[in-house]
Order: sequence, then structure tokens, then C-alpha cells
Amino acid sequence: MISLLPRIRKSGGSRRLTAAEERFHSGTRSVADVVSPAGLDAARSHLLLDGRYLRILGLAEYPRYVYANWLGRLVDFDAPLDISLHVDPLDSGTTIRQLTHRLVEFQSSRMLDARSGKIASAEREVAYEDVERLRDALQRGEERVFSASLYLCLRSPAAAALDDLTRRVDAALSGMLASARPALYEMLPGLLSCLPAGQDHLGRRRNLETTSLATMIPFTSSHLSMDRGILYGISVHNNSLVIFDPFSRELENANKVVFAKSGAGKSYACKVEALRALMLGVEYYVIDPEDEYRRVCDAVGGQYIRLSGSSAHRINPFDLPAAVSRTDGEDGDPLTERLQSLQGLLGLMLADRGSTLSQREKGALDAALLETYRRAGITRDPQTHKRPAPVLRDLYNLLREQGDSHGLADRLERYVDGSLGQVFSSPTSVDLDRPFVVFNVRDLDADLRPLGVYLIADYIWRQVRTRRRPRMLLIDEAWSLMQHAEGARFLSSMARQARKYYLGLTTVTQDVEDFLATPEGHTVLANSSVQLLMRQDSSTIDAVSQTFRLSAGEREFLLACRKGEGLFFAQGNHIALRVEASPMEHSLVTTDPAELVEREEVPLR
Repeated sequence: MISLLPRIRKSGGSRRLTAAEERFHSGTRSVADVVSPAGLDAARSHLLLDGRYLRILGLAEYPRYVYANWLGRLVDFDAPLDISLHVDPLDSGTTIRQLTHRLVEFQSSRMLDARSGKIASAEREVAYEDVERLRDALQRGEERVFSASLYLCLRSPAAAALDDLTRRVDAALSGMLASARPALYEMLPGLLSCLPAGQDHLGRRRNLETTSLATMIPFTSSHLSMDRGILYGISVHNNSLVIFDPFSRELENANKVVFAKSGAGKSYACKVEALRALMLGVEYYVIDPEDEYRRVCDAVGGQYIRLSGSSAHRINPFDLPAAVSRTDGEDGDPLTERLQSLQGLLGLMLADRGSTLSQREKGALDAALLETYRRAGITRDPQTHKRPAPVLRDLYNLLREQGDSHGLADRLERYVDGSLGQVFSSPTSVDLDRPFVVFNVRDLDADLRPLGVYLIADYIWRQVRTRRRPRMLLIDEAWSLMQHAEGARFLSSMARQARKYYLGLTTVTQDVEDFLATPEGHTVLANSSVQLLMRQDSSTIDAVSQTFRLSAGEREFLLACRKGEGLFFAQGNHIALRVEASPMEHSLVTTDPAELVEREEVPLR
């Protein structure tokens, strides 16, 4: 146990310690013993402190024009970097007299040049205007003058790495039209100037007015923090809040892609986002392949729909929407658009994986679909669209009656008879009347899951086109739909058109390389204003790095980041964030098996 004992003092001052007290005091630990390093080696251009190399840089050249938080690039620098800013106020009266004297000097120089016929110096004229403007602002009390000095403390485990870090910092400063110089032979005073004691031992000062000085104080960082939006997480670098509104008018769309390996926390992050989006009035639709969103749905009073052969929930793909709104103000043709969607769904059902139906098959299918609607009393006349829609069995029966030379009825039979007939060939029995709706497709076979995802997404697409309000559609494990040509085209089409109907499409997948290998996958990515990359596997990091043009530091971060951490891309910013949930949110969104078992074993009181 360490005891920090103060020196013995009287009320009137300190007294001389006795020999016994000196021996006792020499055996105690002082504050200096605790905080002081084991050794310090001061060289010309660096310090060696406890095995680490340090270099102190002093800001020498400042940009002529500055903006709020112009030092944010250094604050968010991706390497160990300490910034020390010293500010001392100057007397305004003394400063005004000095500025007036400087104006007299400038004016005298101007008069001498005029008498000798010389052209006025542009640099002197600019300086004259700056000094005059600052003096007037000081006299009116609008500004004050301060003496400021800014130092950077660079740390690295090796001398070569310290030189490389110095070059990177110099490059960052050059991009801001500024420059810094190392404190040669003054590294120790420079280190003392960077300590939290608030003492400037170097004295490399620059006089700045209030407005310019205020831009140097890093109250904010370059990370995202909108006035209104969803709290996505906390910045890993500076613990600032990442608040972002996906429906902001500054964005092209509200679409988002989430790429991560299994167990990286992508579903956890999406569930936390969904809970917080509900508080902003955003309706949320989730296609859940693993039954992970049920507790969240129950907690917020949402609607839970399970799509399987034994479930009572049904969706009829032949249903027509009440009306279709277009951006040009004209009413569309719901029947024609429904026929196109049915062609996509039937293409998934009837074509082999990786292929599509032939043109003859599509033509025969289109004619059969029109005839199926006609027999149900539905034509292109909008007045007939209120009649009960046919079901998949009606199409199957029609193909059997017509002979079906292409064999479409034989391939369609498994979706009409048996348990699958209840899933795909029954009238609709669900209603999207809740702000949070979950579609569970876990009980569908792997071959049928893409059909279920397509069917649900198409049904939601019909609903959102009837009335514009902020909605989010989250498709978990979207690669299962991208494996099929028709499903990939449907998903890419939805990504392009979602913004017109106030819809944000969120695609989540762990098969990153396969997703990016398809043209439709690149279309979805190109039409997504927000990207969230969480921990990646070494086998996929090359494709991710090339697609997103990651730096070496970002690449290493994605390979080594912890669960719940990732890179958030929006509005040109690359932000390393950590998803943080409140205890209540965590209890709803966690899928940790050990935690869930432990919670079940706790007896109820």
C-alpha cells in the first residue's frame, strides 16, 4: 500500500524537520515519485521517455482564412497526438496604440512610394487593411486580442516511425495552409508546455483576435452530429456522439448497407437503430431470417408476421394497390405494374438459380396473367381493381386448361398444392397498420426464403407507394435474394426508386464479396448514402478495401475492431464508431446465448 504523507507544517509556516522525521520522510512515496518517468533522454530533435520517442512541434505559419473547427483534422488524427493551446489576453488599450503606430508606419511608407512614383505594394496594402479593420473592431469593443501558442506532441515507439508521423502531420498542416516547426534543442521545455500544468515554456506566440482564436478551440469535431437524427453510436476517437438523420434533405436517399462478418454485431446495431428511429416517427419494416426481432416487436407494440406453411399469415402477390402515386403527379397503371412484379416473382419460382425465363416463357406467362385477372373481373379499368384479386392457384388452373406447352404449370405445381400452397396461394391475411412490423421467414426452407423475401418486399413496396411518410425497410441477409437474377434486379430497382416514396432501404449481409461481385450489388451500394462496415474477415477485406478505398489504418481497424464497432460512412466522412445501448435497449436487442440463458434462470420475484 502506498501512502502519500504531506510535510509537517505549522499554522504559521513550515518548520525544520528533525533527523528522525527526515529518515521517516525519505521512506515514503511522494506525488513526484508516482507520476515521474523512470528516465528521460533529451536529444536535438526528440525525447526518449520510458522507451517511447516524443517530438514537439510548434505551429509557426497560420492560414490567412480560417473556419470553425479548422483544427478538427488534427483532433481526429488517426495516430497518438497531443494538442496544447495556450491563450493569454492582451490589454486592448496597449494593443490599439501599437496598431495605430503600425498604421502610421504603413501610411508613411505609402507616401514615400507615391512621391517617388513607385507602385503601391500589394502586401503592404493588405496588411494596412487588416490592421485598420482590427483596430476599429477593438475600439468598438467587438474584438479582443490574445496571445496564443499551439504545440503538438507526437509519440511513437521507434525513431523511424516518429519521422514518418512527423511527415504525415506536416502534410495534414500543409493541406490546411499551415506549417509547424520542431522545437530543436528545446524538446524538454516543449514537453513541459504540453503538460496539463498550463505553462508555456517555449513562448512561440501569435497575436490573434477573438474571432480567429475561437475557430481554434475544438468544441466540435469533424464527426457527424446533426441537430435532429438517430444516435448511431459514439466516436471511437474522441467519444463524440454520432447523430445522423437518414432522411435529411442534404442526402440523395435514406438507403444504407451494412457489411460485417457473423458475430460482429450488425443485427445488434440495426435493432438499436430501429428502436431509436421509432422515437422520431419513422415506421420500420423488418424481414427477419433468424427470429431476432420478436422481443423488440413485442416491446414496442408492433405487428409480428410469421410466414410459413403452418402460420395463419398469408400474402397474396396478386393484390392490387388502391392507387399508385408518381412524382409527375399522374396516376399509374396498377395492373401493368403488378404484372411486372409478378413476372419477377414467378421468375424466381420457375427459373433455375442463376438463370431467367426465356422470352417465350415470359410471353406465355404474361398472357396467362392477363387472362387470370380478366376471369376475376379485373381489367385496366380502375373501377374493377376493387374486386377480389385472384390467387396463384387460378393461374395454375388456367395454364393447365391452355395446355402449357412450356411446362410452366408443372414447375408451378409445388407452390400451389401441399403446404406451399398455403404460403403462396391464399388471400392476404395481414395488414401493415403498426409502426413496427416484423416478417419472420425463419421457418421457410432455404430454397423458399428468397421467394418469401421477394414477396414481403414487394408487398411493402405496394404499401409505401400509396402514401408518403418516412419508412425504413430492413432486409437481413439480403444476399439470399441477390443470388437470383430476378431478386437482384428487384432489389436494385427498389434501391433506385425508394427515395421517391420516402422509403429507406437497409440491406444487411455477411457475404460481402459475393454481394459486391454482382452488378446489382454495386447498384444497391451506389444508391446508398450511408454505409456501415463492421468487423471483416481477412478473406473479404481486400474486396471491401478496394470498393470503399480504405486507408491502411481503416483496413487494420476493420480487421481488429471489437464487437459493436465499425466504420460509418456518410456525407464523405469516415467515422470509427462504437454502438452503445442503454440497459433497457440491451435487454431487448441482445442475442448472446449465455446472457439469455442466464436471464431465464433468474427466478421471478
